[in-house]
Amino acid sequence: NYILSVLSCVKYHNIINLLKAFKLLKQKKFEKLRFILILQILDKEYFLKVKKFIKNNFKKEEIIILHNLENKYLINLYKKAKFYIFSSYCEVFGLTSLEAMSQKCPVLISNTSAIPEINQKAALYFNPDNIEEIKNLMNRLLTENNLKKRLIKNGNNHFKKFNWNDAVNKTIKILEI
Repeated sequence: NYILSVLSCVKYHNIINLLKAFKLLKQKKFEKLRFILILQILDKEYFLKVKKFIKNNFKKEEIIILHNLENKYLINLYKKAKFYIFSSYCEVFGLTSLEAMSQKCPVLISNTSAIPEINQKAALYFNPDNIEEIKNLMNRLLTENNLKKRLIKNGNNHFKKFNWNDAVNKTIKILEI
């Protein structure tokens, strides 16, 4: 019974706003719901801020932080998550949303930079500065089964458009010109 986020621990990934929205969500219901953060710590100072925020706002085990997780374990976390959430201000691509989609995990993601272009209709979008909106969309994904099914179906079709062999072949064609 958890939601999942896989990201680098840097300020522009906006982890604290996700945690604030999760805290609001838990105030109304979903008391057993947990939040798993799979982090690559790139900004130690920001990581300490995140840890302090968690310590001051959550009970033990409500937020689980994992580091350096092998892919074989990550796949199972995607498969069993209620949904995947990502709140970056600045992404040029963002493979984790496609990884989530490939495991039939619905995606809730920020509406900034190239993220909507990459994920198109396969994700639900939010303003990463609007904590109330994030909380409301989290609630919708947890309570609206038809929305969740639609995102899973769209995501399952969408991630198949991204293929490493096609990317290599197209890159070679560009380089040959």
